[in-house]
Amino acid sequence: MRKNSFKYKNGLPGNKNSSDYGFPGLLLFLLLFWCIFFSCTSGCTEQNEKASTTHPLVVACTIPPQEEFIREVAGDYPVSILVMVPPGSSPHTFEPTPSQIAGLESADLYIALGSGIEFENRWISRIKQIYPGIKMINLSENIELYHPSGSHGEFTEPSQYNTNERSDPHMWMSLRNAAWIVNTTAEAMALLRPDMKDSFFKNKDNYNQKLADADQDIRESLKNIKTRTILVYHPAYSYFCRDYDLEQMVVEENGREPSSRKLADLITRAKSKGINIVFTEPEGSTRQAETLAREIDGTMILISPLDRNYLENMKQIAEKISGLS
Repeated sequence: MRKNSFKYKNGLPGNKNSSDYGFPGLLLFLLLFWCIFFSCTSGCTEQNEKASTTHPLVVACTIPPQEEFIREVAGDYPVSILVMVPPGSSPHTFEPTPSQIAGLESADLYIALGSGIEFENRWISRIKQIYPGIKMINLSENIELYHPSGSHGEFTEPSQYNTNERSDPHMWMSLRNAAWIVNTTAEAMALLRPDMKDSFFKNKDNYNQKLADADQDIRESLKNIKTRTILVYHPAYSYFCRDYDLEQMVVEENGREPSSRKLADLITRAKSKGINIVFTEPEGSTRQAETLAREIDGTMILISPLDRNYLENMKQIAEKISGLS
């Protein structure tokens, strides 16, 4: 029987030239292979890390005023903002479209009010279930929420993602609260873009100074008005009134039109206080506000807590209220 003449000779089996390389050649080949492999994988990793920090930051939020806060913090840094409740809609009743929910797939961060606004009560938990990887921030963690109690009400600390329907969820309607909102927004964005932390914090400090200046101007403009009671259709101004020692007389009853008895009482009270302006919002029906204005021989004026130009809007609201004098 013929013996197999196939020999390894320190080379690769089956390759007649492999013996020419010998063991040193094989070692060199393996070293080159591993160098190329690690170079490729390292390059891919660096590209992925670079892409994660240089692609526009995608931030989702609930209402239009938050867009200004996010843009002011971002400054020149590219940021894409998804506002779930669009301008002209009410966060008390709005339902998102399927395309809006699908758009959240690209979001790096969702900045929630956490104050009990109905849109979030219905959707925050669902969004977290659909997109468990999205980072969720609650803006109300450091803000006292207003809970109506009798004729005066009280401010209490919120629990996480407050769903108490009886609290006033419009906590952004305070320049003092807005400063907290901007601080929390900057901290959340800096966690996702740590290399931009100094820039984000500088931008938020600059914007907070604008808020402080506006607060001082508004306080001065409202200091000497003759009546400190404002007649509002929708109870969105508890925080604004707290800051400037005002009282809001509310037309709505738990989000519904008032009864005939309450409407008659409001007319009597408004006339006794010399009130001749009814403030209402463009996002809802103005029919009852117009009726009330006629009954008190007054005027209906539109103001909105949802204007996307937050700081300018707050100044305009104060200007319209100061016109009561």
